[in-house]
Amino acid sequence: MRDVLIRLEGVAKDYDTGGGIVRALRDVDLSIDHGEFVAIVGTSGSGKSTLMNILGCLDRPTRGTYTLADVEVGSRSNDARAIVRNRLVGFIFQGFNLLPRTTALENVELPLQYRGVSAKARRARAEKSLAAVGLQDRLDHTPNMLSGGQQQRVAIARALVTDPPLLLADEPTGNLDTRTSLEVLALLQRLNRDMGITVVLVTHEHDIAACASRVITFRDGYMVSDVRQEQPKDAARDLSELPPPQAYEAPKDDEAIVGTRKRTKIPFVVYMAMFGGGLLGNLAALVLNQIAGQPIPGVGGVFAILGEATFATWIARRRFKRRMSVDERVRVAIYYSLFQLLILAPVVAFVVLSKIPSSVTEFATAHTTLAVLACVAALAVLSLVRFVFLTVANSRLAR
Repeated sequence: MRDVLIRLEGVAKDYDTGGGIVRALRDVDLSIDHGEFVAIVGTSGSGKSTLMNILGCLDRPTRGTYTLADVEVGSRSNDARAIVRNRLVGFIFQGFNLLPRTTALENVELPLQYRGVSAKARRARAEKSLAAVGLQDRLDHTPNMLSGGQQQRVAIARALVTDPPLLLADEPTGNLDTRTSLEVLALLQRLNRDMGITVVLVTHEHDIAACASRVITFRDGYMVSDVRQEQPKDAARDLSELPPPQAYEAPKDDEAIVGTRKRTKIPFVVYMAMFGGGLLGNLAALVLNQIAGQPIPGVGGVFAILGEATFATWIARRRFKRRMSVDERVRVAIYYSLFQLLILAPVVAFVVLSKIPSSVTEFATAHTTLAVLACVAALAVLSLVRFVFLTVANSRLAR
């Protein structure tokens, strides 16, 4: 006897664009059993993404009925569908959708927080879920410290943590290379085979769909074919046949292994952006002081460094096509602080020294070592402050 998890009967979805009706899905009849691995394929505009939204309780059909685990969800309200979604469906997205400043463990715990699960229970279940995808030693790593494949495994662990009977994977390998794609597919096959989780995978790549035991093709909103594959491609076996990865290859944006990456030259325009940002920051501080009616201590320096960090990070992001590494932020902070001291210090010293007693200047002249140490300390403090501001701006503008 069949154990049906998903049943669609006469499901259609229409969108009113204002200029006419777009029929995204047309009278779809489909059933998927518990424990199946199904790939839904089709070109852009075929209706596969619309179907995924309906299966995931993110949207409702215009006509027809959708039953998930014996619950008719197609006609339910948004809140009711959200409850069903949280209980029965795990989502895996192409873009991972991880919180950038949150650890892997905290990202995986998130769905359990919505359920009101206690902190102790959340942690235990999140650790178990991460162990199931082979990331038990990456609990405290943030997404920028993980490779693309590791980030996708965190996303899979987050989808698994609520023990859903259904995993919906929307182009889960779209941002990954061949080896990492096979690793993710092998993991999905293992979860389907060993844990009996139903996997529905949306893709436009037929070599990815070849890993499923059933391939359903959509075109112009119609389901045009439904083929069962007796011997789907074994992703783990194909992965084992690939040549070993080169030792020098490093995951993109992986700051944890920044020492293995070839040092990148910092474009001069980044420093120019810092200079311009500093000027704008000083201008903003001047306006604020005018509004306040009196000078606010320290506001000029804070606004200047904030402007420097924001503009430098914005320009670097577009030049590097990624976030700045720790090494790059350190160098930018030190070099610009050194430049500022070398260029501006003589001017500041001339103005200041002309207004202080001669006895103080004689003391500083007689104690050259002390003056040098003061400059070094100023360089260290300025560099540290700039590095902190660059790090904050880097994390906020990285995606």
